Amino acid sequence: MDIRLLLIGLFLFSCATPPQPKPVVVPPTRKTNPELVQETLFSKGYMTGFDIWEFLRERPAESDVIETMGFPDSTWLDDGENTKFLYYFISELQDYNIIEISTKTDSVSGFEWD
Repeated sequence: MDIRLLLIGLFLFSCATPPQPKPVVVPPTRKTNPELVQETLFSKGYMTGFDIWEFLRERPAESDVIETMGFPDSTWLDDGENTKFLYYFISELQDYNIIEISTKTDSVSGFEWD
């Protein structure tokens, strides 16, 4: 009797549908939503390269990155939908700097800032 209940329980739990995945939302860019662009500490020039590096090293949430740095110039989502890449163009260097955001934790998982 106990074995039958165990088998029925295992059967029912194995047939359950997995939870729906949370959709990954990529932030808008400066070009796609220019009406949302606001002045930030970064755009006003109040942050040095070292300040930016220290800020990103603390692994802030994506919302804090957008609030501090502003909207990125370009965004990209990897094929596995594990990482969002935010590209910021620095005109003085004629180069893009990248901030990687984990979709699982929604915080900075890596960055390359010159």
